[in-house]
Amino acid sequence: DGAAGTAWELGIPTNGPGTANSLANCFGTNLTSDYAIDADVWLRSPPIDLTVASGATLNYFQSLDIETQFDMGSVRVFDAADDSELAVVTAVVEGSVPGWTMVTKKLPAAALGKTVVIEFRFQSDEIENFAGWYVDDLEVTVP
Repeated sequence: DGAAGTAWELGIPTNGPGTANSLANCFGTNLTSDYAIDADVWLRSPPIDLTVASGATLNYFQSLDIETQFDMGSVRVFDAADDSELAVVTAVVEGSVPGWTMVTKKLPAAALGKTVVIEFRFQSDEIENFAGWYVDDLEVTVP
């Protein structure tokens, strides 16, 4: 949704962090250019089976260059069966954090006992654009 010019892409970033966290590829909001104005794009994981999990932790690496207070990302959990939103893991992802940083978040109880999809959603306004949001090495662990 939103204006054209921004897409989650898989590959080798030449913008933003300049390299993936590990191996050659990562996902980013445009790998070779800054994100565009009025973006509304999301990246979803394949289904993750948590039907017998008593707990789960989301781990991933991110690199950020997002305009603070105006452009932002969020991380949400959806039910893979009916696409309903189960929980918000992180409501606001913004700012500039060069390089790669590990993020660890406990998945909410609403995600347990279901097959879920993790969504990374990015939205920008109509004024400035920056390098964007880059995500690599996502995993969900259970005890």
